[in-house]
Amino acid sequence: MRRAEAPMTTSDMVVFNYRRPVRARRVLLPGGSGLWLVEMLDRQCRLWVWQDEWDGADAALERARRLSLMLD
Repeated sequence: MRRAEAPMTTSDMVVFNYRRPVRARRVLLPGGSGLWLVEMLDRQCRLWVWQDEWDGADAALERARRLSLMLD
């Protein structure tokens, strides 16, 4: 039985905490490509919940900032 490899690792992360905690983090995928995930903290469950994903950092950071400010 082959053991599954970890599919990704986090390399960079930015957290916004204006009205609600939201983070944008870059994950490295197999093959060396990367993807920015935007996640919001569910305070009741204490889990980060996926909201969006982007190839570029600028778009991911702006989306996370807007979600934290409750503009979107």
